[in-house]
Amino acid sequence: MTIALPSIGHHKRWLLTGILTVLLLATVVAPAFGADVLKGTTFTLSQTTGGKPTRFTFTSTIAQPLDSVALTFPEGFNLSKAKIDVVTLDGLKRVRIKVQQGVSDQTVRLVFDPAVSPGYDLRVQLFDVVLPMKGGQFSVKVDYSSGGVEGSTTTTPFSTETPSRTEAVSSWLEQQGWVKSWNSVQFANIFLNPQMIVTSIPLLFTGWLISIALVVVAFPFAIAGGLLLAFAKMSKLWPVRLLSNIYINVIRGTPLFLQIFIAFVGLPIAGLRAPLFPTGVLVLALNSSAYLAEIFRAGIQSIHKGQFEAASSLGMNYAQAMAFVIIPQTVKRVLPTMTSEFILLFKDTALLSAVGVFELMLYSNSLATRTGSLTPFMVAAVYYLIVTVPLINWVGKLEARLAVAEGGATPTDKKRRNWPWRPASAGPESELLASSTVNESR
Repeated sequence: MTIALPSIGHHKRWLLTGILTVLLLATVVAPAFGADVLKGTTFTLSQTTGGKPTRFTFTSTIAQPLDSVALTFPEGFNLSKAKIDVVTLDGLKRVRIKVQQGVSDQTVRLVFDPAVSPGYDLRVQLFDVVLPMKGGQFSVKVDYSSGGVEGSTTTTPFSTETPSRTEAVSSWLEQQGWVKSWNSVQFANIFLNPQMIVTSIPLLFTGWLISIALVVVAFPFAIAGGLLLAFAKMSKLWPVRLLSNIYINVIRGTPLFLQIFIAFVGLPIAGLRAPLFPTGVLVLALNSSAYLAEIFRAGIQSIHKGQFEAASSLGMNYAQAMAFVIIPQTVKRVLPTMTSEFILLFKDTALLSAVGVFELMLYSNSLATRTGSLTPFMVAAVYYLIVTVPLINWVGKLEARLAVAEGGATPTDKKRRNWPWRPASAGPESELLASSTVNESR
């Protein structure tokens, strides 16, 4: 290649030619030289949810003496509380180095004195770097200096996620002073952590729905089974009465927890396998049917015999009298006790967590184990109360109305019911509740 030069002296012409040649070589060779300074570079982060502090780890093998490194993060990354840990590794051996480190705006600067020798692995860890709230794909610019030669590269792109509304609220709570003061009390931090409450509510919602589904599906089967068992126990055929008595006594005389283990552990060992949810529904229905059988039997027997005689006088047979006269009156009387049984059965769904059915209790237990906080159990308790407290209040009001309807109380008794130490008026439904033993503890 011929370069046209102005008319100058011979020596000056050669000097100018040399300078141009050096500049040309610098533009071609220097980038290639810089690209070989850092080899096998990796850049990882511990978690990807926006708005949360994370740990970045930068590792690279030094191919040429390294004087300094600067990591520049994109806008939106918060490095105000970042902590830096720098080590060099010779194989598995840690090698001490002197490094001056600092954080300025979006850049972390590391200056080595002396320079890091080739062959070593450099590892830089940045703790408590807060990710931007809006997720996306990012990369970090890496500037370095080796023997006076400057170079730069970028890390492989990494992705972050935009936090959900719940996670955003949790992150906001973590920064509030009153939350920090509240969590400084050990009891409050373990059982009523505000961030965990916000996080647990949506995570446990699915388990709550599954618990409700279990009892809603199982209870109608339990009602049908309870009616059959009640009629069987009142049958005139002694073998039918014997079988129904054996079933009712065995079910009521053994813990539900034992029955669950027989169904979920014993039957699979015997070669009978079924999905978890249907098996859970079956166990709950079989257990509750024994208790409902006693409720229905007591309710039927509480109906005055004159009702049968009146039905017979109208030309009804036994089945018609039961269907159109006795059962409707029985249902009205046993409805409060049936609702109490429904409440018990709903709470008993928690026992299925021991055999792997993902209902409310197992969801909360999994979250508590993962986070080390017992707050999810408190949230689960609230979910149970959302169902049980309204039903308990409804049962109380229903019993009061039935007492008035049956003639065992008057509307003026409403004021007296506010005083628990005063005896309630006796009536037919009181005899039913007294004769029924379904409210015993399981």
